[in-house]
Amino acid sequence: MTYAHDFIGYLKPQVVAEPLIDQWYAWSYLIPPATAARYLTESQLKIMESFVEAPAVHETTLRNPAMQGGPFINHKPDRVDEVRALLEKTRIEQEKLIGLSGAIATLTQQLATHPPGQSLEPLYPQLPETLKGYVELVYDAQNHPSIRLIEGLLYRSEYYSPDRQSIALRVYDDSDQRAFVMSTPRLPDKNSLFLAIPFADQRLDQLFQMRHRPQSVQDMAELLNIPEQDRPFFNTLFTPEAPSQRPPYQGNGVRIRYLGHACVLIETADVSILCDPLVSYAHPMGMDRYSYADLPETIDYALITHNHQDHVMLETLLQLRHKIKHIVVPNGQKGSLLDPSLKLALQQIGFSQVCTLDELESINLPDGKIVSIPVLGEHGDLNIATKNAYWITLKGRSILCAADSNNLDPTLYSHIHHLLGDLDILFIGMECDGAPFTWAYGPLLPQPVPHQQAQARRLDGSNANRAIALVSQLNPQQVYVYAMGQEPWLTYITSINYTPESTPIRESNQLVKLCQQQNRISERLLGRKEIELIADAAGPRDERPIPVNPIFPEDRKQEAALK
Repeated sequence: MTYAHDFIGYLKPQVVAEPLIDQWYAWSYLIPPATAARYLTESQLKIMESFVEAPAVHETTLRNPAMQGGPFINHKPDRVDEVRALLEKTRIEQEKLIGLSGAIATLTQQLATHPPGQSLEPLYPQLPETLKGYVELVYDAQNHPSIRLIEGLLYRSEYYSPDRQSIALRVYDDSDQRAFVMSTPRLPDKNSLFLAIPFADQRLDQLFQMRHRPQSVQDMAELLNIPEQDRPFFNTLFTPEAPSQRPPYQGNGVRIRYLGHACVLIETADVSILCDPLVSYAHPMGMDRYSYADLPETIDYALITHNHQDHVMLETLLQLRHKIKHIVVPNGQKGSLLDPSLKLALQQIGFSQVCTLDELESINLPDGKIVSIPVLGEHGDLNIATKNAYWITLKGRSILCAADSNNLDPTLYSHIHHLLGDLDILFIGMECDGAPFTWAYGPLLPQPVPHQQAQARRLDGSNANRAIALVSQLNPQQVYVYAMGQEPWLTYITSINYTPESTPIRESNQLVKLCQQQNRISERLLGRKEIELIADAAGPRDERPIPVNPIFPEDRKQEAALK
């Protein structure tokens, strides 16, 4: 339906809003300048060059479902000229980032050939000009040299440009699936509208508020500087019909909603917590699900477990920014190329209240707390610090969102149980095949990794044996397998297509069976699920002291006022 004149409207529930950087789907490692530079030269440019050289090979390869997550562009060969134009445009406009990537490679090689254990000070005059003033050279305790990036300064340099960012708007078509986005640049088409607008621009908040709050469509078009020739298409993104929003939770207990993948909404009448926000768009013909209309008006805390593209979902986070009061992320390393600061990245794209939690730190809540829990595995043995699970206590009940935790050392959870006691609900991921660690981190590594090594070190979670050991240690009443990427609307980010014989399916079936044999409620989640816990009048058991993180200035002001 088109509208010939201005009207007061809502953003349609089926409108997709994809964040893009240089027309590539945006994820968290494309925000920091150093990692963005490496993914640009070691992944994106190479994929485009390959497509330009042999577009038919990409088309043929992608006919095999097993290759959907590979480095192949999902455009028809007749669009090769557009990809060639984007390739040349990127080479010209991102010359500085390309130079930054080359400088990182050069400095890495300089460190590799430096006499082991000798002072690094003589290398500073030899630094590539591009990196001078932006790095510190350091040793670890075993005399392995590395680069520490001064990330805050890089964000304020010529290497960070919000002008690379845009938003592509379109309406979900009849299919409930999108093609895998991590290896295919977005090209203009008649069904999309590209907004050249930085992610931090507050006008986006006004646009996305229109999912639940009507405004003048014409005023919004003028605010966003929509060209006149694009106004008719822009109008089709809106409807005068109000969405059917569900009322907020007003019960006396704790309501838990599974929204797909690792996204869990935990609510009481006083607080709302959204873990690993990844929200589906409404779809009239697809699997039953929760969507943006099912979220509360305010999200008090958005929790991020780790810095992978299916858990830091910028597409969802940007649309919820106006609702989120505080976003909580794991504390990472300082200046690591492999483990950039998630806090700095989120602040750079417009999130002002970002809190980092170290392991076993906590945040006090009305009738409870959020405790960060250590996580092992799922990162191919790389030294990645940006990873937490979250133990959430509310109304005397406890929920653990463990995401992709791999129970490599059961003693860890014995210590956790000693501190925090029995658990009511466990959410555990069991993607126990996992991709080779090079699938995510390859462009950041200093040299190619042998195939056998890459296959042995995987981005995997717990199998049935490890998961049931965790269950035995924490003694939950209910166990739910999640974070499996099975929902049909998630293939664009996970590229997962399980069969009944897939190892994660067989292993998670085994876990569910074992839990049920122990009289625990258990299932593998898919689509949506609602659970309600009755408040425990006795309250939680006595716990050993957990450090409280005084994270937000307004919280400290409130505490002072109460005193």
